[in-house]
Amino acid sequence: MYNNYKKNFVMKIMNLEMQYHKFLKRKFTKDLYWFEEEFDLLFKRRDKFFKHEKKIANQIINILSETINTFPNEKLQTRLVFTLNSIKNKYPKLF
Repeated sequence: MYNNYKKNFVMKIMNLEMQYHKFLKRKFTKDLYWFEEEFDLLFKRRDKFFKHEKKIANQIINILSETINTFPNEKLQTRLVFTLNSIKNKYPKLF
């Protein structure tokens, strides 16, 4: 009886962990889309940027880049790198 209780308890904890990680992945992906949209609003594809705009854009990208090492999940790291590359490709004159 005790073993069954223990087994069920462990299974529920594992299920909660899986749900938690799935939630984090969805939230992280949603935040990356939001970030890219906000970046687009800030820097609206133009041909010329002022020096201070370039500085701000680089600071934003650098801060986001530093978060790569905080994610042990390789898929999340890949999504983050993909987003950073997408932004840099859209705005080559900013970087």
